[in-house]
Amino acid sequence: MDQIIAKEIKLLLTESGLSKGVVSIINSWLDSNFRIKGRYGWAQLTLMTCDCTGGFLEEGLQGAVAMELYALVADILDDIQDQDNNELPWRKVPPAQAINLATCILVLSYKALSTLSNRRHFEDVSKVLNQMGLQACDGQFQEFLNDSKEKISLEEYFEIIKKKSGGLTASACKIGAILGGAEQTLVDQFEQFGLTLGLISQIKNDFHDFLNLETKSDFVKRRKTLPFVYLLYVLNEIKAEEFKRLSSLAIIGLDQFGPKERGQLRELVVNEGTIHYCSVIHEMYKQRAMEILDGIPISEKSKKKLIQLVG
Repeated sequence: MDQIIAKEIKLLLTESGLSKGVVSIINSWLDSNFRIKGRYGWAQLTLMTCDCTGGFLEEGLQGAVAMELYALVADILDDIQDQDNNELPWRKVPPAQAINLATCILVLSYKALSTLSNRRHFEDVSKVLNQMGLQACDGQFQEFLNDSKEKISLEEYFEIIKKKSGGLTASACKIGAILGGAEQTLVDQFEQFGLTLGLISQIKNDFHDFLNLETKSDFVKRRKTLPFVYLLYVLNEIKAEEFKRLSSLAIIGLDQFGPKERGQLRELVVNEGTIHYCSVIHEMYKQRAMEILDGIPISEKSKKKLIQLVG
């Protein structure tokens, strides 16, 4: 399957009319993203859903490639705006160049989609991608606004990650179901399953990234991720002041945030039950994903494949 997807992407780039230099950079960026997300992870998810709903590879492939490229664009723009993942190639070039190439990849995504033979599928999948993009932009903007707020509610936190991480996985599953020829009820079920998958992934990433001060800006930027939101609600007045002090030091610069301060932050995280809380929420959404799967009328063989995604 990897070879089939790679061949389709190569053909798309060959027919694009882009210069060899641009094609080379796009290929290198795709390779970098694969190491993080798993090789062709978004395309594989789309094709898996298509197969589960009785679709054929030929009809699902272009939609899967479009989803793969669209998700890469989302990662690039997210990293540029959040100033994260400095080791990735799109963070090692001037932002203007990265944005230009991200725009190019976005157009390639729609070019891949335009080759769909079924016009109805083209229209329906285009609507999904357009809505996903709008929701992701809206979620990112709300995230920017929340950076300057002292605290936000858990409801606000989940609303944002539904629009961003949840929206990507929901769209991949929805597109796959559409290309598989599923009825609307089944499409909706796969969309909800995909949304839950995205929430599971984001909650896990939020916790792992919170104390990763070298490559992630969550704590430094006061980003309202799940651990940050949780701590702001459970800390008493004295500990809240300590947390605020540590946050202020990190904002000034990591050179002001030495081993002592890192130890104090880790102690707050551990002593206030942050690990347990995030783990419970993570498990709740995993259980929700399994409940959704139980209600989807597909073969047990297909369900086993999807269960592996839940982890």
